[in-house]
Amino acid sequence: MKTIPYRCDESRHKALLGAAKASGTSVQRLFDNFVTHVLAERQLEARFAARQNRGNPERGRRLLAEIRQRLS
Repeated sequence: MKTIPYRCDESRHKALLGAAKASGTSVQRLFDNFVTHVLAERQLEARFAARQNRGNPERGRRLLAEIRQRLS
């Protein structure tokens, strides 16, 4: 496991401690959740781009039309 130091001013430090306390967790866990969220979002974007590149636009439009029709 690696350590990543984070420097912040006093007001941010107090805000982080307050957020951690309010959520019943630690500052370490807050950062871990944030990093997990950011990495998952990047992976999702990469998967979407890869699927978009190999996708069939006409089929996509047909599927969207079907969905819209079912919702109407």
